[in-house]
Amino acid sequence: MPAAEPHRVTPSPALLACYNAVPNVLWSVLSLVPLVVFCYQHVARPWLYGFVALSLLAYAWPTAWLRHLQLSTRPAVYRKLRVPALNHLTQHGTLVNRLLRHRYPQYQYLPPRANLAKVVRTTYHLERFHWVMLVYFLLTTGYAVALGHWGWAGVLSLLNVGYNLYPIWLQQYLRLRLRQLPRFGQAADQ
Repeated sequence: MPAAEPHRVTPSPALLACYNAVPNVLWSVLSLVPLVVFCYQHVARPWLYGFVALSLLAYAWPTAWLRHLQLSTRPAVYRKLRVPALNHLTQHGTLVNRLLRHRYPQYQYLPPRANLAKVVRTTYHLERFHWVMLVYFLLTTGYAVALGHWGWAGVLSLLNVGYNLYPIWLQQYLRLRLRQLPRFGQAADQ
């Protein structure tokens, strides 16, 4: 009879990836399906390719630019806009962490100080991704307006705020919060 596998204290990387993929897939499907439908039905190919090329330029933005594009240096501004509420339903968010801690009580997402610089770099990467998408949504929304598709323009604008603008602000807010932690303050600026 094979020996029983000991109970894990923390979740495996594969399980973490699965739990954190659910909110990503959910929000992506809810936001990108309408965008894809509009592009397929209404956007001419040359415009589509041009929008993609222009949007991808945001990946090349230096971190200094992202710092200048930051909404505020005060967490209170983000709280007033209810940005922290978004963190309940995102990867590594409150809901995902609560579900993981239910099964693995010792699980904690906050990494040791040595890994903080990696977390900060990840927030910048995620922010860049959402800037790319925000630019693409804006260009596509402008195209919808130019064609007189006001309903589509409204839907794409709302989706852009929820799928891109608020996640950008969430990454900025998370970096501000990391800087406020006494033991992490200096490492968060790297």
